[in-house]
Amino acid sequence: MDVGSLLLFVALLVLCGLYVARPLLADPDEDLNPELANLQAERQRVLEALLELDADWEMGKVPEEIYQPQRQQLLAEGAAVLRALEKADLEQPAPVDTERDELEAMIAAYRKSNKKGARRKK
Repeated sequence: MDVGSLLLFVALLVLCGLYVARPLLADPDEDLNPELANLQAERQRVLEALLELDADWEMGKVPEEIYQPQRQQLLAEGAAVLRALEKADLEQPAPVDTERDELEAMIAAYRKSNKKGARRKK
């Protein structure tokens, strides 16, 4: 094995190692609200439970007297979770987009300077 092949092998090994370790090296999302994440997980749980209950009822595994109360309970839980999600979403501050704000300011300044220049030419 010559030196070039060895260097190529080591380079590929390092690249593969970095690719595998990338999730471990990345910063976790600090903007993630744990309450919002819990509400979304609860919403997903209720939806899956409803789908499973409906499928079991259609296959005849669940009798009507059990199906209806459980379905109503799951629908009530889902509605409560959706209301909580809407409330939490409204309480979340809008993300600040500084790049966009800077760009908007630059555009406004450019337009203002063009209006002054157009007035001077007249």
